[in-house]
Parts: sequence; C-alpha cells; structure tokens
Amino acid sequence: MSQADQIEELPDIDGDFPPRYTRALIGHLAAVDSFSSACQSGRMPHAWLLTGPKGVGKASFAYMATRGLMAAKTPEKIGDFRHADDSEDQRLVETEAHPDMYVLKRRFNPKTDKFTADIPVDSVRQMKQFFTLSASRGGWRVAIIDSIDEMNKSGVNGLLKLLEEPPERTLFFVICQHPGRLLDTIKSRCRTLSLNALSTEDLVTLVQQRLQGVDRNTAAAAAYLADGSAGRALDLVDQGGFDLYRDMIEVFAGLPMPEIEKLHALASRFGARAEPASFDIFCYLFSNWLFRIIHGRATGQHQQPVFEGEAEVIAHVSQQMALEPATRLWEKVNQQMREVNALNLDKKQAVLDWVDDLSELVR
Repeated sequence: MSQADQIEELPDIDGDFPPRYTRALIGHLAAVDSFSSACQSGRMPHAWLLTGPKGVGKASFAYMATRGLMAAKTPEKIGDFRHADDSEDQRLVETEAHPDMYVLKRRFNPKTDKFTADIPVDSVRQMKQFFTLSASRGGWRVAIIDSIDEMNKSGVNGLLKLLEEPPERTLFFVICQHPGRLLDTIKSRCRTLSLNALSTEDLVTLVQQRLQGVDRNTAAAAAYLADGSAGRALDLVDQGGFDLYRDMIEVFAGLPMPEIEKLHALASRFGARAEPASFDIFCYLFSNWLFRIIHGRATGQHQQPVFEGEAEVIAHVSQQMALEPATRLWEKVNQQMREVNALNLDKKQAVLDWVDDLSELVR
C-alpha cells in the first residue's frame, strides 16, 4: 500500500474540505503579490508566518505555494501559483506524498479513534530528521506547520531551534491563528503574511465552486454568516448549518419563554451520538448571533436577518437586553464551549443552560 493510499484511508482533521485539495486560490491577492515579489527578488525568507482567522485560507495558501515551488524547483521561477495543474508534483502535494514536503499537524490515532490533542515535540524531531536528507527531486523542500497554535511548549521550542538554523533550500510555512500568543523569537525568524477575511463575493464564488448545485442565495447567506471564513461557509452549507440556524431562531422567537418542545428538540441534536461538527457549528452560530446583537446595540447597526421572521426576533431581543450582561454571556458561552469540547461534557445540557441564560436577559 502506498503512502497516499494510507493517507486517504484515515480521517482528515479538516473534515470534508482539506486545504491540500484546493485547486484554485480565491482572494488574498495582496498576500499572493507579497509572496511572489519575495520569490522574484532572490531573497526568499526561509520561513513565512501565515496569520489570519480560522478557515480563511492559510493552509490552502501554503499548499498552493508549495505546489508552485515544487513545480518550479526554485523560487525565482514560480509564476502564478493560484491555479493548480495536473502535474506529478501537484498530485503528490495534494496527497501529502511528495518526498520533499513535510506536513506537521495533529495526527489521527486509530487506537483511540481520535486526533491527538496537540503536536508533540517527537513530531518536531521527526521533521528535523526528515530535513537531514537531501532533496529527492533536486529542488527545494517545504515544511507546512498546521498549526503552531496546536503545538505544545516543547514542540514550539524544537521548531524554534530548526528556524534558527534552517536547512539549506528549505521553506517553512508556519500557520498561526493567534499571533499575539506567539514567542517573539518565533516571529523574528519568520516573515509575517496576513491573510484577511474573504469578501462576501469571494466567499459566494468559493462556495459555488466547491459545492456543486448550491444556488447564489444560499451561498450568499453562508458568506454572511461565515464572517469571511471559507471553511466555515462550506461547513454551514454542507453540514446542516442552515437547519441549525433556523431551529435556533425559532427557539429565540419565544424568548423569554421559549417553547419547551422546540428547545429540547434543538438541544437533543447534540446528544452522545451526534456528530461533533454539528455542535461546533451551533456554538459558532449562537456566539456569532449574540455578538451581532451586542454590536448592534453598541453601534446602532443591527444585523441583517437571514430567514423570514428573524428581523422581529432581533428587534425584540435587542430592545430587552442590556449591553453589559449580554457581553458577559457572550464571553461565558465562548469559554464554556471550549471546555465542553475539551472535557467531553454534556453538550445538550450546555445548550439548555445557554438558552436559559439568554432568557434571563430578555425578561
């Protein structure tokens, strides 16, 4: 069995839309221009820190740039890498089987049927050993770290040593969602490339390209709710996000006394046998809806309704809910949703508690 076959048999940590399958990079023209200019200058930084919100396309950028480098053999010859072709190098990058590429990320453990909690230092040591070998195809080698946010302290220190004394003709793409938490010594050894949230039009294009048969109205609604995140927009369409959102709004329509049957039907979606992704999507939708309410109260610019009847719900909640306690609830929800996932707590009860807290603010 080939390495590529083994990869395909295991679950992908990125779900149904792994960035390695990206064949066309949509948006991020400023980042593309900055990287391309560095390639043409002949002074290519050996490490790039790719920053930006989750799901915005940082890993997709890294894979597309890697494809371009592997095909060109040298940075100076990289052309427009925003579109992939069907060359052997391109296909090997797509399957993570290219002999001159190393991807550092959390791995799937078949014994526990789960992904590891973080990227340990042993994985960094394996990557360091990989780069003691010569390039198999006579060009450059690439490391994609996806992401440094998920590395433990020892792993980060191990990566730092590698960045301090980088192997020759090796390029590092270090993906990071929270650059503010990063060691200054890591930042100083990388050139930062910020990938901003995608525009609504770019997201609509991306959703319609990746998910065949999706109409423009659905794609536009996903783009609005996703706040510039390509991964989130795709998940909303592909994993029942709109059904969750509609059911959530129907529950909120009854505040401060939501219909018990509707509330428990919504919360029951997240029982022990539910797909973990559905709870993550709900957490985002709940948190983001509440944030938009708070933002509207603070600025007077109220959020747009997605479904018929939602405007009345937004108006009712906004009028009744004070800004400071609403902000405390938003902070509580964001903290607790991480704890629920990390500690495997009762997801159904968490949803019931959050709606109850929201009800208290609307009385």
